[in-house]
Amino acid sequence: MRRPVTTLLLAACAALSVVPAARADSLLFDYVGFDYESPNPNPATFGEPGSGYVGLGTVPFLFAPLVSNTTLNEYTMVIQCQTPSVIPVGGLEIVNYATGSVTIYEDSKALGTTADYAPNPPNSTVPATFSDGTAILVGTLTNFQLIVDTSNGVGSFEAVLNVTGGTQLGNFPADQRTGWTFSGTTGEALNIPAGYAHQIDGQSFLNGPTAARRISWGRLKAGYR
Repeated sequence: MRRPVTTLLLAACAALSVVPAARADSLLFDYVGFDYESPNPNPATFGEPGSGYVGLGTVPFLFAPLVSNTTLNEYTMVIQCQTPSVIPVGGLEIVNYATGSVTIYEDSKALGTTADYAPNPPNSTVPATFSDGTAILVGTLTNFQLIVDTSNGVGSFEAVLNVTGGTQLGNFPADQRTGWTFSGTTGEALNIPAGYAHQIDGQSFLNGPTAARRISWGRLKAGYR
């Protein structure tokens, strides 16, 4: 008597079957910086009604299809998310944001303004020194979720990045403009400037398509004996 799983396979498969092969991810950029919520009278918490999440930092590594020259230019990033809703789960705080965006700017090191984490943002320097220059990539962030351990400030965030604008939008083939994973970690650090909540470190990458390889039906059956 055949085992149920073998019976189902016999009914569903033909002489040749397809199984997934390994896949690779494409890294788009890597960033590091700090975050805060504005307006928020308590920088240690997030998700206050009417407040928004702001993350900003430098982007030292950019990859194809983005084109960069880190010798001549400084690359900076600004994350902005609005309309938070908070779900407390034990010692965790889960914050979901209804809307979000991320922009990467290119600014000349010789002629531009160096990014400056001035304390107690927002102010005349922050986020202005991160958002000057040329916007080379503009994207929307959907399903942006921030999870923080309230006891130590350590956490993570993730969203889906869809590229919608910027001077390098044309570098992206149509099938590479949506579905990028945007993620990062938050944590405590000795060098967090006054008025910021966490140090952030993350990247954006595109999951490679799942490839397939053909094997014989006999070889596939052998795995279920």
